[in-house]
Amino acid sequence: MSKTVQIAIKKLQDPKGSKSEIKKMKLSAIFYLTQLGFSQYDISNMIDMKRTTVEDAINRVTTIGTTLAGKSMGRPSSFDDYTKRHLELIIRSDPFQIIKTLQGQFRFMSKDVSRTTVKNWIKKLGFEYQHVGWTDKQWEQVVWSDESRFCVFGHDGKPKVLRKQGERYESCHLPRTVKYGSGSLMVWSCFWAGGYGPLVFVDVEEYIFQGYNAPCHTGGYASWWKNSHSLNVLKDWPAQSADLNPIEHIWSELARQLHSRQPDIKNTEDLRQTLIEIWEELAPEFAKTLVSSMSKRCQGVIDAKSDATKY
Repeated sequence: MSKTVQIAIKKLQDPKGSKSEIKKMKLSAIFYLTQLGFSQYDISNMIDMKRTTVEDAINRVTTIGTTLAGKSMGRPSSFDDYTKRHLELIIRSDPFQIIKTLQGQFRFMSKDVSRTTVKNWIKKLGFEYQHVGWTDKQWEQVVWSDESRFCVFGHDGKPKVLRKQGERYESCHLPRTVKYGSGSLMVWSCFWAGGYGPLVFVDVEEYIFQGYNAPCHTGGYASWWKNSHSLNVLKDWPAQSADLNPIEHIWSELARQLHSRQPDIKNTEDLRQTLIEIWEELAPEFAKTLVSSMSKRCQGVIDAKSDATKY
């Protein structure tokens, strides 16, 4: 046996590379070792492959001229190009879809696919639950924003509801998030783990920043402004996502404190001054606590199958 062959065999006994690459190298070695006159038994020991595998490879050389196996004639994949595109569109429209829901949508298309198949193709397409695994340090880099309307005679939110014990988060007991009334002020602000932005009073019916992917926050001017100011935006953040925006708790805190001062609020100017006072008194620790809850919020939405959560 030549020195070159000895070196090659030694490399095959401790190969480097992926499984498929190693297998191809060994199958090629079978061909050359056979040409050199080695028996199937010797080749099997040299390259650490089963004797039956060596025999099959040699037989393939005789019949089809190569040691490599032909293309499998098994059942074709249930995920054709159309199905892949459809899956991508579904996930982009609602990134918090669960596997079972996706399965149901494919059954509607007369495609019976397993959970494992759907899960594997989600990974192949490059999608995951983007933010569930984020650390507190990563969430602390996010600035949260939203707008809310406060009324002279009470906040638009927090209505009373009659319900039985255990029915708190059922859809029929949750108000719709339409925030318009009379004798009121629209405000916008933002916050992050380190504190609060300014409380901006919006005197015209327009939103001036993006907090989530609602249509009014992704229009032409908003997109241009974000791009021109090099603003880094959370991708694939769903619209109608109040459960995921911790600033909602700040609006609730403002509403709670407004309620306790309600007798002193006679008009919109009183309302404006009171909101400013409350905003300036918000504790920095409150902001940090809200941001640290984000991992649980994301997981909560997934566990609730995109329905309401305790947040």
